[in-house]
Amino acid sequence: MIIRVLPQLESREEWLAFCRRETPYCLIDQPSCLVDFQTHFLQLTLFETVPEVRYTLGSRRTMEPAWQLIKGCNWSLTRLIEGLASLDFGSNVRDNGLLGLGGDLSARRSFPRDRHLHSPASSRLLPPLKQLPQQWNSHTLSCLLANEQFRDWRDEQEEASLSAAGILLDMLDQPEQWSGRPFGPRLQLFYRNQVLTSLIPALDRQPSEPTRRGLLAAPPR
Repeated sequence: MIIRVLPQLESREEWLAFCRRETPYCLIDQPSCLVDFQTHFLQLTLFETVPEVRYTLGSRRTMEPAWQLIKGCNWSLTRLIEGLASLDFGSNVRDNGLLGLGGDLSARRSFPRDRHLHSPASSRLLPPLKQLPQQWNSHTLSCLLANEQFRDWRDEQEEASLSAAGILLDMLDQPEQWSGRPFGPRLQLFYRNQVLTSLIPALDRQPSEPTRRGLLAAPPR
């Protein structure tokens, strides 16, 4: 899946354009979060907190309570998040006057465990390599894999079936765990100092789909 990165959601026009998308599911640059409005619930995952926090707001029956909440915050995602941060989720949040809504609206806070959840800052251009680097780190390896600049992929562990896309996602998620080491004409990819796969770099190969700025690869949902 490709996740679009939007600069902000701070006006009525921006919210309407977001919801008119085929899939209203986007990363937002400021404030740094993931907004998911594919059901009656508005789900906000915040990346600026440690650990990451997820708010789920809405009703099982209709989207109207979530829309009224957005409108009540003057169509400002920033204002909505600031209001949520001040709520006491140890009590009945419906009784909190900040929301200004009662009845069918529910608000829940949780802590996501999505392994491949990335902030907008992780969405960066991965250009094709023009020459082999002197040292292979997670960034140069990511560029190589993202642009399919290799041939002769080989799994180095028995019963392992790894893909370049799967390794790339894990490399973006935990770059400090990955490294590459030349072995003759081949390049071995190590995870936690254990070789998992190897390949032959081929910088003249063209990717089947170019990497684009502002888009972040993510696993299917």
